[in-house]
Amino acid sequence: MGARSGTAILASILVVVGFISALMAYEKPLWSDEICTVIVSRLAGASEIWNALDNAADTNPPGFYFFTRLGRQIVADDHLGYRLPSILGLLGTLACLYAILCRRVDRLSALVGAAFVLSTPLVEYGYEARPYALLVCCIAAAILAWQRIEDSRLYAFALMIALATALSVHYYAILVWPAFVLAEAVVWFLRRRLRVGVWLALASGAIPLFLFRGLALHLRQYYGQNFWIHPSLGQILTAPNYLFNVMGFWGISLTIGAIAVLVWWSVQEKRLPMEDCAIIVTLLMLPAIAVVAAKISGGGMTPRYMMPTILGGALAVGYLTGKAAPAARALLLVIMLVNYGLPSISILPRAVKGTLLARRAAAEREATSILAKYRGYGLPILISNGLQYLPMAYYMREGEKAGLSVPIDPAAAVVYSRTDSVDLALVALAKYFPLNLVDYRRFSSEHGEFIMVSDNGGRVDWWPLRLMQEGHAMSLLSMEGSTQVYRVVIR
Repeated sequence: MGARSGTAILASILVVVGFISALMAYEKPLWSDEICTVIVSRLAGASEIWNALDNAADTNPPGFYFFTRLGRQIVADDHLGYRLPSILGLLGTLACLYAILCRRVDRLSALVGAAFVLSTPLVEYGYEARPYALLVCCIAAAILAWQRIEDSRLYAFALMIALATALSVHYYAILVWPAFVLAEAVVWFLRRRLRVGVWLALASGAIPLFLFRGLALHLRQYYGQNFWIHPSLGQILTAPNYLFNVMGFWGISLTIGAIAVLVWWSVQEKRLPMEDCAIIVTLLMLPAIAVVAAKISGGGMTPRYMMPTILGGALAVGYLTGKAAPAARALLLVIMLVNYGLPSISILPRAVKGTLLARRAAAEREATSILAKYRGYGLPILISNGLQYLPMAYYMREGEKAGLSVPIDPAAAVVYSRTDSVDLALVALAKYFPLNLVDYRRFSSEHGEFIMVSDNGGRVDWWPLRLMQEGHAMSLLSMEGSTQVYRVVIR
């Protein structure tokens, strides 16, 4: 496959993925985490955003909200505008991976490696107003700049900018620094070349972490020891299954296998430069690095914070398939594209019929429907799950917002769900967006009877369990799907 045909195929993939992602972004209602993004992004200016983040209104560095604000200025629709940076981040990741791999393998293998990303969860975060796709794109751009560092001094500057941008959109971008440090150490010790520009770029790229350290510290202090997700050694084994979209322990098995082959090729057969191997292997080992770092720092950890691991998988796939027969590589590329396309094209009929706004309309009707059904009881209506309430509050019309409330009791939340993160997040957001929060202890002393809407959300929605254990009278008024509505009488 020649350069022109490879570029043409990549361009076609980017156009299709961009179009599908834009449709998905336009159709999908905002969920609670994205609404946090929107609330902070809408604040008047940089100082207001900084103060909101200092008060734990959201958990990302300020740079992320610069990009989402810019996206909203480019596209008027909230759902597409605030998600535009993620769409571009996904496309940028594919392009960077292709360019990185073209340096070492044939263009067909480079396409296979880039297309691997389309089989991972990054696709879904590629049309959400959260920083993960943008983060991965920045890391991919940093790898691309590092790989070409000797072509021009400008690449050292590009490396610094890419790494600094990554840290400006997500604090855990710092977890990829060991990959670059190890790779550059290999260049220094094995090739006897001290590339001062690279070391300066790595040091300078970490400056945002120093600038934002106060915000990160305040986040940890605010959410304390009861943050919703704690790191565990088990995540080292299970995270690759999620990141590589496989079942059982295939993720960790494939990771170990890929590391073993790449190291063998690099050390014994000299098929792969040792420094390239160092970056890929370290990225594949990122779940272990992330868990250890989170345990030491006292931070939270969830697999989506480890998204740069996907870059290690994509690069490994590109390198490994480079030794396969051309027909096998072409077949693998087709399989990956079909795997992405089959579930994605289901949105096209809805686009043709003009029904893309149906899901957003349903989200807007949810709160209105609850008010219409139960306002006649003349009782306060509580939404027990804060993660369900936040989208309701976002989509409700101004005149309806007083009709629904959410109970807040952080101490009880720790008892029943081992985390008070949802309650604390709503309290922080209420300073910047109208939310109807009620202190439950005071509320229950003033209201002997109320309506409670529960979505049976398990650990998050623990209120029905608490009310039953405390002996209050609960009569089931209706049950539709997972939503249960109770009439509660305090005893």
